[in-house]
Amino acid sequence: MSHTRTTLSLLERLDLVFSMLKTIATAMVTLLGVSFRGPDGHPKPMKHVIHTALRIMNARISATQIQNMSASTDEAYTAFAKTKGFKPTSIKLPEDAMAHWIGSPDAERILVVFHGGGFVYPATTQFQFLYDVQKETGPETAGIVLSYSLAPGKHYPHQLKQSIALLSYLVNDAGKNPENIILAGDSAGANLILSVLSHMLHPHPDGSIPPLNTVAPFKGAVLVSPWVNFTPNAPSYMRNRKKDMVNQYILTSQPGTAAAKWWQGIETKVRDIVVTAGENEVMFDDTYKFSETLKRSFPTLQAQFIKGETHDQLFMDPVVGEKIPSGSAKLIKSWVAAKL
Repeated sequence: MSHTRTTLSLLERLDLVFSMLKTIATAMVTLLGVSFRGPDGHPKPMKHVIHTALRIMNARISATQIQNMSASTDEAYTAFAKTKGFKPTSIKLPEDAMAHWIGSPDAERILVVFHGGGFVYPATTQFQFLYDVQKETGPETAGIVLSYSLAPGKHYPHQLKQSIALLSYLVNDAGKNPENIILAGDSAGANLILSVLSHMLHPHPDGSIPPLNTVAPFKGAVLVSPWVNFTPNAPSYMRNRKKDMVNQYILTSQPGTAAAKWWQGIETKVRDIVVTAGENEVMFDDTYKFSETLKRSFPTLQAQFIKGETHDQLFMDPVVGEKIPSGSAKLIKSWVAAKL
């Protein structure tokens, strides 16, 4: 499970109130001056205001405070199922993990989602994404979301163990064909997918993580705004600091630091890979560099860098109230639907 509601001390509660007040005050001041944001700010005025406020909030609040305010992945799933009128279907996995189905567990084609959130936020809009894909692709497709443990309660590589547990269950216990399974992850979730593929190629030195051997490669991997480098030194951190909602304060496995040789043989683990990133992301340069490195071992990699988009826009737009589908949303949904 992702987390249980944390209990805050009096000091933590007062600090949280101060953080919320500071966030609101920042939003109000930014709104007053939004016409003077210049080319360094977000092109859309309201997104400039919202992203500025989110940067302030994320720089101030702790993981404990985040998890006190947020419904867990398990709670969010139950609420989503009630909203959509379907019966929740969940499975308990080893390593204290849960996984939640959208669509029939008996479906032949499976989309596995590893949610983002810096390993401290639970899943949110990923359920709607899966619901939309499942409805579009029909009853022979189902989605499943891994509810992994969040930091600081559990630290990496525990989340990798939980990811392996889910995929091992699907392939070895549920009898799913890897060639009918697509792995999709955003931000930290994309990091987890890369960690899984890395573990399949080079078993993790922590001997407590079992191997994951499949008779065939997975059908595909979708990496949305992948978090590939934990060191915020790339020039895009400065270039896009006033456009993106992410900053260096909210960013162990670092796929972006691995050489091309590390990924040799990855085509035996997954058939197709697509990477998307917004050109206004602070992590853009790291993602671009990583995709170029991965291409040397996986020449068929599809990398789509979308002008004007910020971090994880596919899943963040619904959070900030954006109704018009982004370019990345259209691209990823069509790519997944075509593969399924």
